[in-house]
Amino acid sequence: MAICLLLFRVGICASICENEWGFTVVEDVSKIKLIIWDLDETFWKGTVSEEKVVPIPKARDLVLMSSKKGIVNSICSKNDEKPCIDKLKEWDMDKYFVFNSINWQPKGQRIKGTIDSMNLRSANVLFIDDNIQNLEEAKYYCPDIMTALPDSLDALYEEISKLDKSDENLSRLESYKVLQKKNQIRSSMSSNEEFLRQSDIHVEFHTDCMQNLDRLHELIFRANQLNFTKVRSSKEELKSLFEDNGADCGYITARDKYGDYGIVGFYAVKDNRVIHLLFSCRTLGMGLEQYTYEYLGFPELNVVGDVSVKIGKDEPKVTWINQNIRTTDNEFEDIKTADFKVLMKGPCDLNQIFSFIKNEDMFDCEFTYVSREKQSFGVTIEGMNHTTQIVESYSITKEQINELCALPVCDSEMFPDNIYKNNYGMIFISILTDANLGLYRKKDGGQIFAFGEYTYPLTDAKMWDKYLKKEVYTANCTFKRQDLEKIADEYEFIGRLTPEETAKNLRFIYEHIKKGTQLVILLGCEKEYKDNILEAWNDRHNDHKKLNSAIRREFEGLENVTLFDVNEYITSDDDFNDSINHYKKRVYYLMAERFTEMINARANADIARQTSKLNLAYLTLKQRIKKIIKPHG
Repeated sequence: MAICLLLFRVGICASICENEWGFTVVEDVSKIKLIIWDLDETFWKGTVSEEKVVPIPKARDLVLMSSKKGIVNSICSKNDEKPCIDKLKEWDMDKYFVFNSINWQPKGQRIKGTIDSMNLRSANVLFIDDNIQNLEEAKYYCPDIMTALPDSLDALYEEISKLDKSDENLSRLESYKVLQKKNQIRSSMSSNEEFLRQSDIHVEFHTDCMQNLDRLHELIFRANQLNFTKVRSSKEELKSLFEDNGADCGYITARDKYGDYGIVGFYAVKDNRVIHLLFSCRTLGMGLEQYTYEYLGFPELNVVGDVSVKIGKDEPKVTWINQNIRTTDNEFEDIKTADFKVLMKGPCDLNQIFSFIKNEDMFDCEFTYVSREKQSFGVTIEGMNHTTQIVESYSITKEQINELCALPVCDSEMFPDNIYKNNYGMIFISILTDANLGLYRKKDGGQIFAFGEYTYPLTDAKMWDKYLKKEVYTANCTFKRQDLEKIADEYEFIGRLTPEETAKNLRFIYEHIKKGTQLVILLGCEKEYKDNILEAWNDRHNDHKKLNSAIRREFEGLENVTLFDVNEYITSDDDFNDSINHYKKRVYYLMAERFTEMINARANADIARQTSKLNLAYLTLKQRIKKIIKPHG
């Protein structure tokens, strides 16, 4: 062991790539973009689950210093997450780590997953752990990864501190926090294109390259996965290129609804041949590479080495960049009252329709969301818009919600009661979640939560391996066996609602919202989606037919109810995106136009009623005044 450590320390200053023990050692600390930390006996002394732990000063200092050198830090630990995060918060260190993986699963695959999620290469990652078996496991899944034992912290600190890099504002760390947030939200979307379209990505091309020489030079040498030519020009060579009137040089900046990424790409073209075309790995998956190549007019490009993205004339056109999401004239400009409010409550269908509406101030939106709470952090919460949970929110107690929050699939925001307590002119509800989610009732309390595909009960032990291995939909929840055992012990699986039960729930909602509110219920699509591959979605179009029929029967002849039939907008197979619940953008656009008409009509009718009441009150008051004030003479 001592010899191994000695070789490692020499390797920091010299050029040792791999020693006879199989450890990948740090031959060049300038290549490090990410450090992944174990916690027990690595970042702190002791085992957090067994005893009081104390920070290791050099480990803490290395995290702080490396962050200011533009190196990002993450965690891969076998532990329960909450006590670890609480301890880091106690030391004000939690904010320096991103993409943490703290659970009891083997580390190798988790480390590979972290690297992939951060769009990095394992050759640019250092994993520090006190357990040699963990280091070897990491190397098995990521052969190019650099590994180190905690004994090497002093040497690592010394060499990284010498790097001629500075990121005092922690901009790289912040950019990865944005990426982490985006990945969490992406997991709740039905497709990557759907996510990209709602991200509102905007790209700009700039030509004042000389003013950003240092940043572009750094980008050229840091970019690997998205560096198409692998040309590593020196600063002097770049200056000459920028001054060459025959060369078309420019850099790319990008932003979306999640953040501003600054300079993320660079290109140089001369004689219709690409000299440089490269992008920061932080933008991987956004489509910037193909979009830029289209912008440049597809000049001759000789791709050198491996790249993570394929671009070319034959690749699909990028249509989601620089496309304003809200592109219609649906601004409700003729609505003259500030008192008219609308609630949009439902999953992705209402979310997509709302994306075309500009006048956001008049709306409250309750869409599927990603939990930010400790217990359920990163989990997609869909159940809040299931009709059973909407009914539950009318009377559920804080104590009952707290009991649900002990489960990793629930959080405290799952039962909003705005639908009952606020004054809305209109309320839009979608019933799509009722056709899919399973229901679970607490055995000794009665409270119910909705989660996951109904064909895979969480309470069925035969399904547990599927959830643990994420072979079925988990809403981005990483289950532990004890989680599933707790749910099975404390909750009973009710299953999926019958169409009649959903209709009764909607009737309850209708009868308990503020009197006079217009309730709009979006029905399900009855046209078959032929490319379905999921068991839980088999025959879903017929499920929707039965559900729609039950709702029509329940609300026949009632006032202030509109059943919005999406089947009027689904005219062919081409109207589907990737499932029976997800439609093409043009379909949502047409629905948004209809929503506009409905809201305008209702709002203006309310104004007319209010004006009529005011006029009547004025006339009545005027008559009373005449009776009180008698004329003279």
